[in-house]
Amino acid sequence: MKIFPPQIWRNKETMYRLIAGKCEKCGNIIFPYRDVCNKCGSTKINKIKLSGRGTLLTYTTNYQQLPGLEKVTPTYIGLIRLDEGIEIVAPLTDIDEDLKDNTRVEATIRRVKSDSNNGLIEYGIKFRPVENE
Repeated sequence: MKIFPPQIWRNKETMYRLIAGKCEKCGNIIFPYRDVCNKCGSTKINKIKLSGRGTLLTYTTNYQQLPGLEKVTPTYIGLIRLDEGIEIVAPLTDIDEDLKDNTRVEATIRRVKSDSNNGLIEYGIKFRPVENE
């Protein structure tokens, strides 16, 4: 699997942080960030950093992988409602077998894939269960 460092460099702001837009006119939160509000059409949008914490609404287990990612089977994908009210679909990590809906989760940086040709590793945001919350 090929990794392109210039592409990662250009996207680093959104690859390692959860950045959304907040409309100055109506207060709508837009994720991922866009220059125009999808609720009122305003172009006065401020970038905000999301908390990265939320509640796992539901999840699924994937036993099929793309070539090069067979070592990480199974993978878990969750529907998460962030504390800011946004619902996102994101990969889950550090999963025990007793994962339940409505579990509190938080964003963390984890390995996504590696390039076997040149040894580069790509990292990205995944969500893990939070204990004691």
